[in-house]
Parts: sequence; C-alpha cells; structure tokens
Amino acid sequence: MKLLSIIIPTYNMEHLLSSCLDSLVLSSAATSLDVVVVNDGSKDRSLEIAQRYAERYPSVVRVIDKPNGNYGSTINAALPTLKGAFVKILDADDSFDCRQIAPFTEYLSKVLGADMVVAPFTEITHKGCRTVHYNLYSRDKYNVGEIYKIDDILSQNKIQFFMMHSIAYRTELMQQIGYRQTEGVSYTDQQWCFFPIFFVESIAFSDIALYRYNLTREGQTMDAQVQLRSIGQMTAVVASLARYFAENKDKIGYVRRKFLEGVVMRRMQGVLRKYLLEMDEATFSAEEFNHTLSIFDAIAPQPLSVPVNNRLNIDLLNRWRVHGTRYPMWYLKVLRFIDSTLVGIYRCLFG
Repeated sequence: MKLLSIIIPTYNMEHLLSSCLDSLVLSSAATSLDVVVVNDGSKDRSLEIAQRYAERYPSVVRVIDKPNGNYGSTINAALPTLKGAFVKILDADDSFDCRQIAPFTEYLSKVLGADMVVAPFTEITHKGCRTVHYNLYSRDKYNVGEIYKIDDILSQNKIQFFMMHSIAYRTELMQQIGYRQTEGVSYTDQQWCFFPIFFVESIAFSDIALYRYNLTREGQTMDAQVQLRSIGQMTAVVASLARYFAENKDKIGYVRRKFLEGVVMRRMQGVLRKYLLEMDEATFSAEEFNHTLSIFDAIAPQPLSVPVNNRLNIDLLNRWRVHGTRYPMWYLKVLRFIDSTLVGIYRCLFG
C-alpha cells in the first residue's frame, strides 16, 4: 500500500533535484512512497535526471513532463494521478529527512481516518537549523496519534495558520473536492494551506520533523528581495484567498470562519507591510501601493490595519491614510531594527 504521495514541482533544478530524490528513494520505507516529479518545462537537465530515477526506481518514482505553467500547474497536473493515502508537496530545492520517512509513514498508517496531518519541519539557514512547530505561538502540544475534530482544535485559538511544509492531506479528500491552484503565478502554496481547510473535518498531529526546508539558495521565491520584486504575484494570490473566503464563508461554521478570516487578514497585512516597511525609496511606488490597497479594501473581511508586528502595534497604514506618505526612511530603519530584534528574542525563547 502506498501511504504517502509526494509531489515535486521542478523547474531548472538540475543541481538540487538528485539530492531531493535521494532523500526519498534511499529510505528503508521507499516502497511506501509514490513520488511524482512534475517537470514544469525546465530548460536544464531536470527532466533527464527525473527520468533516470524513474527508470531506476520504477515502483517509487514517476515523471510528468509538461509545458511551463508555474507552481500551481504542477500540483494540478499531479493530483489526479496520485496513489498514496496522503499527499505532501516537496519543493525540488528541499528534501525530507531520510531517517524519518519510515516512522512518518508508519504514523500515517495509524491515522488513516484523518483528513489532515500536521507535523513540525526543519528550517535550514546559513546560521544553522531549527525545528519549526505547528504550535508556533503556543507551547501547548496535542496528543500524537489522536484524531481530533478540526473545529475543536481551531476553537482553542492556539494555531494561527498552517504552513505547506507541515501539511499532509488525505489524497482522496483533495481529489473529491477537485482542488486546484492558480496557474501562472508563484506563491500559490498559500492556497494549499487555505482552500482545503474549508473541507477538512479531522486533523492529527505528528512530532516527526520530516520536511527539511532549505532557505540558503539564492533567488528562491521566499528570498526577501525576490518577494519585493514579485509583490504583484503575492497580491494576486492573497486576493484569491479573500475572494474564495467571501464566496464560501457561509458554508462553514463560526469557528472555522473566524480562523480563515484571520488568515486572510494576516496575509493582506503581510503584503501591505512589505510596501510600507520593507521597500526602499527606489522600489516603492505610491501608485502601485494604492492599487493594491484598493483591491484589498474592496474584499477584506475587516477594516485593514498594518501593525509592525504582534508586539509593536504601530499602524503603518494609518499613517498612509492620513498623510498619504510612509514614515520617514530613518524611522522605518528603526522600526525594522526593533522588529528583527523582537523576532530574534522570540526565537531564543521559543524557537
């Protein structure tokens, strides 16, 4: 029985794809995996490398070769073909902890009734590694192996959001709801963490850090400078979350509605914060910002505000609405320093 399908979106990853695949096929539990490499029109040797693994490990690795359509199109191409009980996404520049695949798949076999499984992951930076837990803002943990009703969990307000690296969904659920991501833009992993929550009824928690999230590669979409250059794509994805929420919020109960509303608001705040705090003068465009703000104002579930962070409640957006300008650059630099310091302190205490 295939317990876990793994979708690997791949575009020009010839230098990292082999290490990604090795972390899967060299596991003692590789036969329980259904690995689908989706080559998104790569111009390098990514397809050749993927096909070589498929030939060597035909019972584990499959390849889908398609024209370039960006991240979401790779997920859409793979989902209907999956054979595993659960599905996770693994970016080609990341990897799984090979030693943890066997215990993780064994764990999955014990929670087959869950729609969603959430686990910690390892974040790798130039400064080292740290484990990121699902209870990012809470020290409380849930019983490993117990299947909970998701509304019971969300009602406790101990989880503010989910991250792609933590999530595995029941494959049949994703296929039944006809899940699809937006094609042609990046950052649609936010949709993976959002749309299915409207349909998930049960959730289980693992303490196994399977996913190894690599933040050391230059030019990746999560790089701060890449995000600033791609902010139009981020805006489009966040707007898709808000519109979906508006169209479907009456189909879900109060608890889930408040949770997903909070996700939408924080995503909008994140985009606006990049404009108001993180962009330098040369990059910032008042016209582009006002356009983004008008989109968000029209679809936001609540009136928008943009605090620097959860501890420093200075509303960056109020300044813009009143004066039509950002704070002076010297003041923004001070706020950035305070923000990074608070984040550092929090990670020392709770990381």
